[in-house]
Amino acid sequence: MARGDYYETKAREFLKSKGYRIIRNNFRSRFGEIDIIAKDKKTVSFIEVKARDSNYLVSGIEAVDQGKREKIKKTALFYVSNLRQQDGSFRFDVLEIIQGSRWRQFNLIKNAFRMDG
Repeated sequence: MARGDYYETKAREFLKSKGYRIIRNNFRSRFGEIDIIAKDKKTVSFIEVKARDSNYLVSGIEAVDQGKREKIKKTALFYVSNLRQQDGSFRFDVLEIIQGSRWRQFNLIKNAFRMDG
């Protein structure tokens, strides 16, 4: 299993433990990719997963730069435009996974960025 696949699996397990319902994994469009699309109560959450070793210089949230955010936003708009039901709200989250030698920490940043920002 590739490193990215491994951490996305761990991310899904973590999100499920927090009450999220996973809708899609690795949703791709011509605009980009969204790692996980999940429902948190009535809100659709577009989630970018970033795994880091504990000694990494750039945090997961910092790694989601303006260019990456724009791709995620365009892909999310494409996804939403193809839904039959468009009720409810959506947001953009980043799930940072920090891996130590014998530990793992999850930092879920809800509303990490906005559609208009």
